[in-house]
Amino acid sequence: MATSVPLHINGQSVTVNADDPDMPLLYALRDNLKLRGPRFGCGLEQCGSCTVRVDGEAVRSCITPLSSLKPVQKIVTLEGLARRRNRTRCRRPLSTSRQYSAGTASTA
Repeated sequence: MATSVPLHINGQSVTVNADDPDMPLLYALRDNLKLRGPRFGCGLEQCGSCTVRVDGEAVRSCITPLSSLKPVQKIVTLEGLARRRNRTRCRRPLSTSRQYSAGTASTA
């Protein structure tokens, strides 16, 4: 029997229908919501390719069950970070011209 799990992802409230409430967050993000930022890497919380932010903390989504998340927790994926960056303006230009001097080491 499918259960509805309310989540707050990238500034939007969404509902994920899951057959298993202990399904990893990664599968809900990729399969149900079609977000491609978090990736499946090792599945063991070691490589970090599935990392998302939950209330500002880095969380490995491959081992985080949907049942452990509350609707008030804010989840941010790479897509959410990209939207946030596009809204703010960089103060430093993207291409900076710096002069590098090739120094030689002297052994005196």
